[in-house]
Amino acid sequence: MGNMPFRDGTSMLDTSSCQHGDTWQSDIEAARTLHQKHGTSYYFATRFFPRPQREATFALYAFFRVPDELVDNPAPGSDPRRALEDWRDQWRRAYRSGHAEHPVLRATAHVFHHYKIPYDYSEAFLAAMFRDLDERTYRTYADLEAYMYGSAAVVGLMMAHVIGFSSDAALPLAEKLGYAMQLTNFLRDIDDDWQARQRIYLPLDELARFGVSASQIAERKFDERFAALMRFQANRARRLYNESERGIALLNPEGRRAVRLASVLYAAILTKLDQQRLDPFVGRACTSTLEKISLTVRNW
Repeated sequence: MGNMPFRDGTSMLDTSSCQHGDTWQSDIEAARTLHQKHGTSYYFATRFFPRPQREATFALYAFFRVPDELVDNPAPGSDPRRALEDWRDQWRRAYRSGHAEHPVLRATAHVFHHYKIPYDYSEAFLAAMFRDLDERTYRTYADLEAYMYGSAAVVGLMMAHVIGFSSDAALPLAEKLGYAMQLTNFLRDIDDDWQARQRIYLPLDELARFGVSASQIAERKFDERFAALMRFQANRARRLYNESERGIALLNPEGRRAVRLASVLYAAILTKLDQQRLDPFVGRACTSTLEKISLTVRNW
């Protein structure tokens, strides 16, 4: 049985100590700001969680985002590996002690302990961030999925613990939703991932099967073979969304609506790709605020 979240809308840190409460709200505001800036679709859906789950989601998103930025957008002259190692060391101390200088780490440590999130999920995520420092390509889908377990599936697993679930069968389905969302991001960001970081997050053997080369991505050459590859990957993502739907029904009622909305909003990116004929080089496929509102109303 998953952990049962608060049901009355009170803050996660209801305490007689005003100082502790003020610190929590300050930490969560720092996390919320990061979430709003970088995760538009996910942030939009998160607002439909009850307050305790919403605050926990802000903390977890920021915990993911900070090391992601250290790796993908390092400060000029900085050493991203050393910065990531320092973040990992700070996290380990924060988890053990509950204390940290960084507001995101303080908030995340509290969320992990409060919702009894398995610590190993955090190490799996950070291991994926270290892989981004060393690996630029993945030979097979199995190789890519091993990376996505740490970069995305554990996100779904952490959120399942925050929301609570009625059966352990929810957990592998939460992983599938993480894979679906991550694969959607990969398809949308093919151009940026190569141009900015020389990374290809599609299996090389599947590129070869469709007659697409790495140089074709580098040169932004889109043709029917590339469209066929994109269609194959988009259909894989859609199957994962469909399979994960059964898991949403196993989540506690308070969180189902927000998770389903997040799934719908991410899947809509695939629709936007369809509208640009599956060409990732003509622009970054994304939904407008009006489209998000429309999807929310239709799925309410």
